[in-house]
Amino acid sequence: MAQRERGHPELVHGSTLRLSIGDIRVALMAGDPGLKPAVQGAARRFVVPGGEPDATVRAAWGDLHEPAEGVPIFDSGALWKLYRRDGNYIFCFSSPSCGPLPYKKARFNADFTSGEISLHRAYFDRSRPAYPLEYPLDELWMVHLLAQGRGVEVHACGVQDTEGLGQLFLGQSRAGKTTMARLMEKAGGIRILSDDRIILRHLDGKIWIYGTPWHGEGTLSTAARAPLKRVFLLGRGRKNEVIPLGQPAAVARLMACSFVPFYSSAGLDFTLAFFQQMARDIPCNELRFVPDGRVVEFLQRLAC
Repeated sequence: MAQRERGHPELVHGSTLRLSIGDIRVALMAGDPGLKPAVQGAARRFVVPGGEPDATVRAAWGDLHEPAEGVPIFDSGALWKLYRRDGNYIFCFSSPSCGPLPYKKARFNADFTSGEISLHRAYFDRSRPAYPLEYPLDELWMVHLLAQGRGVEVHACGVQDTEGLGQLFLGQSRAGKTTMARLMEKAGGIRILSDDRIILRHLDGKIWIYGTPWHGEGTLSTAARAPLKRVFLLGRGRKNEVIPLGQPAAVARLMACSFVPFYSSAGLDFTLAFFQQMARDIPCNELRFVPDGRVVEFLQRLAC
């Protein structure tokens, strides 16, 4: 929305913008000569110069109203609702700070590879560049693209260690993901991919972890990837210790930390199968830790 754009003066803009997130390329195109698409915030790190996109969305100004959108699928209880009509999916975004009408609608085809975004012109300063994919739409689009058999997004801190390998620290809010990221960052020689959201993909016989633009309180986010070596489910403790998890327990906890469209049976089936294979191939443990630098030393000794 226009008010939030003013809080992010550094924009990347052009008639067509391409982003690569999790090695999935998406294109944001102007469908209206009066609209200047832009990318803002951490998403600027994921802008790429070219390449054939895996999915495309066109954005234009519109005059939005509140008609029935079709069959209700999901209500976030906050900014957005999801409907299905004529085989398409429609996200409707509203905010009390704007007014009674939606400030944005986004329509996608069944596999989310093509879409259209309408921005309610009355709520925006049309002389300024606009970010039609402003959060949470960018993440919602990616979650649904991943659920088509491409991968999974999880609530996690992900790091690339000094050997170039990936370590994943999963947990819900306040589990210690940002704390772990900051402790790892201080240790040196470790790249933080994200302190809150990580994409997982199975490619070339390996599971890869990717940084995303959707960081946590630490604002740590990197457009990079690493092959996954170890998985830790975070828990606070009085000492640093690792407790191995059996496959059923690991899968259940991985599912609880995933971003998956739970109204999609195909998406659920794919995600469950993905985590079952991941729990077979990668050691999954619960990490109970004390939030200070000793946990980094503990993990380094564990890797030896």
